[in-house]
Amino acid sequence: MNKTRILACRTMEDEIMEILPQDIDSEFLEYGLHNTPDKLRLELQQKIDASEKYDHLLFGYGLCSNGVVGLKTDRHTFVVPRVHDCISLLIGSKKQYDIEFDQYPATYYLSRGWIKQEGDPLSSYYKYRDQYGEENALWLIGEEYKNYQRVVYIHTVGDSAEYVKYSQEVADFLKVIHVEMQGSLSYFEKLLNQEWEEEFLVIPPGKTVTTNSFL
Repeated sequence: MNKTRILACRTMEDEIMEILPQDIDSEFLEYGLHNTPDKLRLELQQKIDASEKYDHLLFGYGLCSNGVVGLKTDRHTFVVPRVHDCISLLIGSKKQYDIEFDQYPATYYLSRGWIKQEGDPLSSYYKYRDQYGEENALWLIGEEYKNYQRVVYIHTVGDSAEYVKYSQEVADFLKVIHVEMQGSLSYFEKLLNQEWEEEFLVIPPGKTVTTNSFL
């Protein structure tokens, strides 16, 4: 019997745990690894190398700034969503994400998991303020997010009231509009239920994840 494990970003832990089958093991890695793709790749490779008892490794990651590029194994079959980042996973459709991007390319997306992991501009501002002072923090945030048009909160699982309220505060802080969007667990369901069609990369043992794999 094949044994399966999913390695995923902690920002998507709530969504995955909501539907995770009992026969699939899981491990969630820290959100901050996204900021340095080389560290993300190293951490994932270490988890892969330590997963000797598994046959299939599923990834709750997209291309993620090339953080998954270069991952390899001689033992496992890898299954990776064919998306650039986790927004498509939370929305449930790369096609829908592309539609949103065409209309509003400068969108900052938030979800329950992103807010819990303090992966948002307001949290960054507080960290900058503690490090560099109020004036410098405001300047850094202003430069980093000056081109954004809106903040979108993606509903997925659980009670969202407090998270929507915080998302609105982020939008107010950036002085942009706030929008709520219904997300979907369909991408995660397909990943966990072995419905691996054209939306996923299925990489056999002995092969390496490449950028071209996502094209």
